[in-house]
Amino acid sequence: MRASLESEPGSGDLVQIIKTVGLLIVLLLIVSLFFIGGMILVDRVIMPAYINLGSEVELPDIVDQDFYAAKRALTELGLELEKIEEQFSPVYEEGHIIEQTTPPFTKVKRGRTVGVVVSRGPEEIFIPDVTRLSEDQARARLREFGLLLGRVTSRPDNAPEGTVIDQSPAANVRSLRNRKVNLVISSGPARISYRIPRLENEGLERALARIRELNGLVWIEWVEDNDSVMMTVIEQSPEPGSEVEGRPIFDLKVAIRTGYTPAVPDTVGMGAPPPWIRRIRFPPPLPDRPRRGGMTGRYRF
Repeated sequence: MRASLESEPGSGDLVQIIKTVGLLIVLLLIVSLFFIGGMILVDRVIMPAYINLGSEVELPDIVDQDFYAAKRALTELGLELEKIEEQFSPVYEEGHIIEQTTPPFTKVKRGRTVGVVVSRGPEEIFIPDVTRLSEDQARARLREFGLLLGRVTSRPDNAPEGTVIDQSPAANVRSLRNRKVNLVISSGPARISYRIPRLENEGLERALARIRELNGLVWIEWVEDNDSVMMTVIEQSPEPGSEVEGRPIFDLKVAIRTGYTPAVPDTVGMGAPPPWIRRIRFPPPLPDRPRRGGMTGRYRF
């Protein structure tokens, strides 16, 4: 019986057909699954991304915001943030945005990249030393360092007139750019005014002491005057009560007796300046001259 079945014609072809059909069905199922999955992928992922890529959003104002905080905010809007430059800034903190290339509140498409300039914070420098320079030279030097010229005042000083003798802030102090630097300019040596005291009727030694207190210089002229107190000042120049600038020079007439030869007074450090410096001389008495001024000798110290 079994032999008769196996020997039936066409039974092997039937088995082969069944296998082929089964394989085709499996392949069709696989293809269908891939097709359905592809449709889902396109519908739920690719198409929304494509649609969103073409939509527009309003770009917010991100100036003065921290770069990374702004980056997160723009990522949520579908935008990219790129740092294109860093600059020093005395206004914006380090890491904050100074400028954005696309103006705020502009409509832009999702996926767009926005460039920004980020602050490096304030730039610190060392203030240069501009003393001993002229005002123009100091101004140029400050400009080289990015500093500004502030208040300029003057005061007497032994430094040449017109040169900088002081500055504020001082040299080598750390500072920010565009800071103002105040200067003090020399107006030349100070000219001190002196009020001339009354020396008439005072003894010569006392008069010399007062002149020495004023750092003055002195000429002395001996005058025969038997009516005045011996070795007293009977006349002076400049006039008492007048004011003179600079070191005063006194011209004193001192009374002596007829025929008297006075000793050389102590005038160390009080000699009058050239060309009047001379060695002291005591001329012989001249009795035939009038009493006052009859014997005179001008001695300059």
